[in-house]
Amino acid sequence: MSKLYNDSVPVAREKIQWQRDEVAAKIVDFQQARDKQSQRQFAIEQGFSRSTLQHWLARKESIDASAALIDFLESPEGTAFVHRIVTAAHFTFTKDGVASIHNVSTFLKLSGLSPFVASSYTSQQRVSNKMDEAIIEFEEFVRPQLSQNMPAKKISLAEDETFHPQICIVCMESVSNFIFVEKYVENRDGATWNQVVSQALKDLPVQVIQVSSDEGRGLINHTIKGLNAHHSSDCFHVAYEIGKGTSGALAAAVKKAEKQYEASVKQTQKQVSKQENYDNQSKRPVGRRPNFEKKIELAKEEETKAQSNLEIARQNQETVGNAKSEIGKIYHPFDVQIGTKQDAQKVSELLESCFANIKDSIQDLSDRCKQRVDKAHRVVKNMVATIAFFFNMVDLYMDNVQVSAHERQLMYDYLIPGFYLKQVSAKEKDAERKLLILQKARQLLSILTQQDGPFCEYSENDVKRLEKAAEECAQIFQRSSSCVEGRNAQLSLRHHGIHKLSDRSLKAQTVVHNYYRRNRDGTTPAERFFEAKHIELFEWLLDKMDYPARPRKHLKVAV
Repeated sequence: MSKLYNDSVPVAREKIQWQRDEVAAKIVDFQQARDKQSQRQFAIEQGFSRSTLQHWLARKESIDASAALIDFLESPEGTAFVHRIVTAAHFTFTKDGVASIHNVSTFLKLSGLSPFVASSYTSQQRVSNKMDEAIIEFEEFVRPQLSQNMPAKKISLAEDETFHPQICIVCMESVSNFIFVEKYVENRDGATWNQVVSQALKDLPVQVIQVSSDEGRGLINHTIKGLNAHHSSDCFHVAYEIGKGTSGALAAAVKKAEKQYEASVKQTQKQVSKQENYDNQSKRPVGRRPNFEKKIELAKEEETKAQSNLEIARQNQETVGNAKSEIGKIYHPFDVQIGTKQDAQKVSELLESCFANIKDSIQDLSDRCKQRVDKAHRVVKNMVATIAFFFNMVDLYMDNVQVSAHERQLMYDYLIPGFYLKQVSAKEKDAERKLLILQKARQLLSILTQQDGPFCEYSENDVKRLEKAAEECAQIFQRSSSCVEGRNAQLSLRHHGIHKLSDRSLKAQTVVHNYYRRNRDGTTPAERFFEAKHIELFEWLLDKMDYPARPRKHLKVAV
């Protein structure tokens, strides 16, 4: 255990004049030597006054804790341990998590560390501010090295805005989830986007070829005119507009039809009951018998009509729901069920078929509902253009890597669809569908390991080269800005908890996301984007953060 604490002691810190570990070490040395030396003699030899030594000893004796705990936490190993605990609490609770500084103060009190560490809000606020500065300094230290050695690449961005209520624009790299821009701005027009994105990318050997976003005019202007890149419409917003325009109206139509059907059934039963009561009377009433049969027949006709209307309303609701779901299943460059290529023309026909079914089912809805569907329908041409863009970029990529005609065909038939389906399966929510897609992906990629297959005579390096090329080709297709939407949700949750994010705090949050949070494969967004390892952020903070301040001997009492 002591080795762990010794290893955790930072070795190159800029500290205040006397650090806690130095003070603790001197006290231990004096306690060991006090039988042979006086306080005055020991202080002279160590280069400080006797009163300073007496203050240190008195402070240690005044701590309200057990002797064993005091001996440990006031030793060099103990002070290093306390330093790690406080740094970890701040980093975990307030930087990686969404807790507040009050939570850190409460943690220090409940954990029993408050006799050793100043746990007031003001003291811990200073620690939090210092940590923000150290986190920002971390990126300023590691990013130039990473960007200098990274390979040149073509990238796709995902962009969006969120509101706190200040406008916060967020720009991420779609494949690695590396955040380039996360900043509060005055407005969200194309010129603002151009300025902040160009500033973020100026030191990187990258070319933006594609931006995924919603249909905001500023974003489209920034993509096409500012970056000279392809704009890929977010598939989510297509389904969102359809659902927003139809789900409530169709549900209301079904509910209305259900009420009408229930009323017609009750009316039929009412007429049948009247007939039975009339015919079962012991003495027939004076006058002509009412034509119950005719009334029952008319009531049943109304019931049949109401039932038909209900079935139509339910069918319309189901048709729109299925068509909306089908759009997401269709919008792929490869059929996710069988892995075959879907060119732009085929995707266009399938999408138009979905919208035709939707429009047939909403003929009785209001014009406002139809306008929502028309708004989503207008995006189809952009979606089809993205399919064409994908295959054009794949052709250019394979021209640049100089693959043979035979290898190109194998890439199109097996490797690229295999890696693409593998990516799709990782994002699929339905377990059964996820398994089917993954099985098809493995089946396509199994050609790489077949003993008598086309790659049996390839060297291991050649196979890895083709695998990397196929995977990078599959990643070119980006149909969603969901990574940014998820990031916006995280920022909203953090903002909801503390009500305000300063520019410094927001910048620190960006650095934590890029250099600390890890994917399932154990890599950070920065490692995936720069394709290189970097030093550990938390170890950097341990090295940069001052040792925790000590609590006051007597707390001030509010009057």
